[in-house]
Amino acid sequence: MAGALILWRRLDVPGHDACNLRFDSGQWHLDGAAAWRGRAGPAHLVYEVICGEDWHSRSARIQGRVGGQGLSLSIRRGAGGEWRVNGDEVPGSHGLTDLDLAFTAATHALALNRLKLSGGGDSAAAWLDEADWRLRPLHRTYRRTDGGRWDYRAAEGGSGTTLTVNRHGLVTDFPGFWTQED
Repeated sequence: MAGALILWRRLDVPGHDACNLRFDSGQWHLDGAAAWRGRAGPAHLVYEVICGEDWHSRSARIQGRVGGQGLSLSIRRGAGGEWRVNGDEVPGSHGLTDLDLAFTAATHALALNRLKLSGGGDSAAAWLDEADWRLRPLHRTYRRTDGGRWDYRAAEGGSGTTLTVNRHGLVTDFPGFWTQED
């Protein structure tokens, strides 16, 4: 498969993210590169998330620099349903379906593609927090509305927004955070 390519501009801070979604050898691959100005200084990360045909996240690899510090994370779902970062089990992560990487809009496509047949639902994610680069549980709700739009709410923030999505499930507009560039 050739893949679905997208380029986003970050709206909350200066930055961009380029991403490719493709199906290969029975797995979905979401890979990209993000660069932005973070609180610690300039940041650039490359990432790849791998899902099964069912859109359930299996693993991710993130590498790059945030400020002056190197960052290298290997995230995997363990045999018991727990998530592990660089081999260490993340407390409270058992049974979380999705991976949500806070520094990119890309990972919303995983839940959106899985939920599109039912029109929406809840998604328990292992969320990689951009503030400290730790995985935390994040409970999210997606509800399809009309014309490629989804109402989205994350439990931690309490407020919701409307995401606009293309036919591949990639977000094209996330108000206040991301917008697709042509």
